[in-house]
Amino acid sequence: MGLADTKRRIWLARQQRAVHKHHFAAYGENTVFAPPALVQGQQYIHLGADVFFHPRAWLSVIDAYNGKRHTPRLTIGDRCLFGHDFSIACVGEITIGDDVQAADRVFIGDTSHGYRDPATPILRQPMADPEPVQIKNGAFLGINSCILGGVTIGERAFVGAGAVVTRDVPANAVVVGNPARVLRHHDGTQWVEG
Repeated sequence: MGLADTKRRIWLARQQRAVHKHHFAAYGENTVFAPPALVQGQQYIHLGADVFFHPRAWLSVIDAYNGKRHTPRLTIGDRCLFGHDFSIACVGEITIGDDVQAADRVFIGDTSHGYRDPATPILRQPMADPEPVQIKNGAFLGINSCILGGVTIGERAFVGAGAVVTRDVPANAVVVGNPARVLRHHDGTQWVEG
């Protein structure tokens, strides 16, 4: 491989990582991806206004994997803030409301790699069937947290650092741990433990 070929590969890699507003299904005013960012499936992504992605965001919204077709849709509301190394894996539907904040290294996925065939490398198996994910308005996702398929995070819920959320989180609740459990919640008048 010569110098010209190396330069071309670098240029192609940079072009693939470029975020072009006009490729998105919707791209709100004042929405910004701080470079570098990797966005796949821009045509399936609806972004609200005033959304900011810190460097190294990775949005993987794909419509086919290992011969299996999907109909993905990623929707992000207005005034959201996403930390460094924020990652989304979507082959079904992920909806993030308004005013959601995610700290660094947060992962949200509506699917995972299939593993049913023990004779086939997992990389070569189709994705598991997706389960919709909803993050409602005003929620906070702590550093290194992981939100898995089929989960709804309620309005103004607080997901603690490193939490692995495998089931729904009520509105105005604080969850911690792996798997995440409710530490406390607001009952409308006061904070209640558990």
